[in-house]
Amino acid sequence: MSQAEPLLIEYYSACVKRGTKLKESLDKCYPLFPLNETTLLDLTTEQEEAFDALILRYSQLTAMVQDHLFRLIAIVEQEDVSQKSNRDKALLMEKLGVIHSADDFSIAVQLRNKFSHHYPDQVTRQVERLNMVLHESKTILSYLKMISNYLQRKGFINQVWESGHER
Repeated sequence: MSQAEPLLIEYYSACVKRGTKLKESLDKCYPLFPLNETTLLDLTTEQEEAFDALILRYSQLTAMVQDHLFRLIAIVEQEDVSQKSNRDKALLMEKLGVIHSADDFSIAVQLRNKFSHHYPDQVTRQVERLNMVLHESKTILSYLKMISNYLQRKGFINQVWESGHER
């Protein structure tokens, strides 16, 4: 067993916990979609906090998959990714059969990056991004399931994680 394997399992477990929390946030926010400018401005404090949690959990899970799981899977597969961009790592994951589309994954990453540039006075942008997070959260959860399938095929885990989010 390489030194990377226990770390891979540790980060995978952390991603599963974050994915489960993301699903909980999705379930809480789902009835409020689709948003428009009026519904966004009329959100209660509790609803705003639910969306904040959704965005945070989405962003964290996307970053954890990209920054940790992809790197550790590459190391376990004996691929040198020390000089590779995040895009190259995603392409490698596609090539290895870990994910089905590096392009789809990059859309999820781009949305995560957009959330770091928050401008409260730009309501239209906020509405667009929040409506996108519904779809992209489902995407990142499906990628976590693909990673889970991959890890099971490789013998790292016994049971595949199920997001249970099929809406």
